[in-house]
Amino acid sequence: MSGYTPDEKLRLQQLRELRRQWLKDQELSPREPLLPPQRLWPMEKFWNKFLRGQAPWRNVTKPYAIVGKKPRIFPGDTILETGEVIPPMKESPDQHH
Repeated sequence: MSGYTPDEKLRLQQLRELRRQWLKDQELSPREPLLPPQRLWPMEKFWNKFLRGQAPWRNVTKPYAIVGKKPRIFPGDTILETGEVIPPMKESPDQHH
């Protein structure tokens, strides 16, 4: 066979158009909601809106205080400002380990 007959071509074209139309019909538009809107009590509305995270007090990015940690000092370390070397720790006889 060399190809489709004109009737077969017409049938395939019609099927293709029907499939496309069916797929297009499956899509929901914004005006066509999937479920009916839920009726919420006033407090539920308030909490849903409050917890959504768009409140202006949540968008504050300025820190009130900047806390810096001092670096730890271990025996044998040298203090840069004074050049002093930290002496080794004393051995205590009552240690448990």
